[in-house]
Amino acid sequence: MKVLIVDDEKIERNGIKFLLGNRKEELEIYEASNGREALELLKKDRMDILFTDIKMPFMTGTELVEKARDVQPDIEMVIFSGYGEFEYAKQALKFGVENYVLKPVDPIEFQSTFDKLIEKIQAREEIRQESQETQENLESYFLGKYLYQGSSELLDKISERVDIKEWEKVNTMFLIESDDNFFEEQEDGVEEKLQVEIKQKMSFLNVGPERELCLLKSECDIPAFAEHLCEVMRQVWGDKFYIAVSSRLKSLEDMPGAFRKLDNLMENKFYRKKTRVFFPQEKPEEVSAEQFMNDLIGYMMEDIHLNDMIHLEEHFQKLKKSAEGFQKYSQIYTKFLFANLVKELYSKQHIEGRSLEESIQKIYELQSMDEVLKEIEKMIEQFEQRLSDSKENVRDEVERAKSYIYAHYSEDISVEILAEQVYLSPGYFSYIFKKETGQNLSRFVKEYRIAQAKKRLAETNMKIVQICQETGFSNVSYFIKSFREYYGCTPEQFRKGEPEDEKDSSEV
Repeated sequence: MKVLIVDDEKIERNGIKFLLGNRKEELEIYEASNGREALELLKKDRMDILFTDIKMPFMTGTELVEKARDVQPDIEMVIFSGYGEFEYAKQALKFGVENYVLKPVDPIEFQSTFDKLIEKIQAREEIRQESQETQENLESYFLGKYLYQGSSELLDKISERVDIKEWEKVNTMFLIESDDNFFEEQEDGVEEKLQVEIKQKMSFLNVGPERELCLLKSECDIPAFAEHLCEVMRQVWGDKFYIAVSSRLKSLEDMPGAFRKLDNLMENKFYRKKTRVFFPQEKPEEVSAEQFMNDLIGYMMEDIHLNDMIHLEEHFQKLKKSAEGFQKYSQIYTKFLFANLVKELYSKQHIEGRSLEESIQKIYELQSMDEVLKEIEKMIEQFEQRLSDSKENVRDEVERAKSYIYAHYSEDISVEILAEQVYLSPGYFSYIFKKETGQNLSRFVKEYRIAQAKKRLAETNMKIVQICQETGFSNVSYFIKSFREYYGCTPEQFRKGEPEDEKDSSEV
């Protein structure tokens, strides 16, 4: 706390400094010998408390408090006056000076006056911090809502409730994912640590126990930034993180679509476990056309294995676009790669009217790349039809998994545990769950847990810590942070009565 003492008598200043030296608060004390000098200090540095004498050369104490109020509206001020100067001191009241101390200064009176100042400043600071925290809670709440449900109409309504200027500064988003529930289990300080280490202007939004969204607001080399971010996390917390990088955002309206693409891009970790950072470009310049084709065929075989029709179609379209670049490689080698793809398709289904050997022979007999691609496309269409025919089974498996979540949400729930319940591979189960519910598994579980916590807060007198434990959260601070981001207020604030902002926000 910064205190400025203004008096033309050094002995008087020393006396006040002595009295302040007995205080328990940490104080940073400044001195000025007249009002003009004091005003210059006030223009350069923020002060919390101003002590000033009435009669001084160049500028009176009354003139100083008038000008000080213009420079620093929230500053607390105390006038020192002798008995004959009381009329001057009264003039200061219209400038918000509520305290004056008679000279010679009585130590007890001085300490009592200072106690009142401290209480007033602390109360104002608590209100300011609470207001700022409420605003930050609402901003996180609305940002999450916009990313998942984004539309221009929703954005217009949100802009009426919170200031979205900071959102407009975001140029790139980075989705960070951990192999475990790192962001739930880790104590507070991860974001602060990254801010210190990375030294770029950015903000964060938690989107799951194992996921955090980093929003970059400064211009820099994006690939280098992503690699540096991943390396910092590896050095500090271990080699268990993946990062998906969005395309450059041209406007605020791009954010929801870019966020959805980040989720899809992160799924590449199932294909390339050794790769830690995934970029949005279709074909990295350093990868040869031959390697690119090899990679795409490999991804398509993995898609078929996981019954992942969305990515199979995406990878096939990329293959078609890049087909011209493969012409310089031998037909035999190219057809060999496609024959392996046919084998993978046959491992999942039988192609009508033809055996595996006949289908492979057909590939080798075709005379152009276009013909090969058309033949593969027909097989993929049959594969998609088979998946569509079995959709009811998929729905049953997802419903069984959801029933398990509803019954066991207070326990440890992972994709491996749920996949085992429905006899599917974790990768395929994650895919069908997201396709059927529109959410990834961790967010679905988190939303249900938060909803159950809200119900307990409204209907019981259970302690916050107990509610946290009974709804499956292992970390109280993470639970409180998650609740704020979902409902725009802390659990304690919700229990005392929803803030008006939170009630209004639910309508948005």
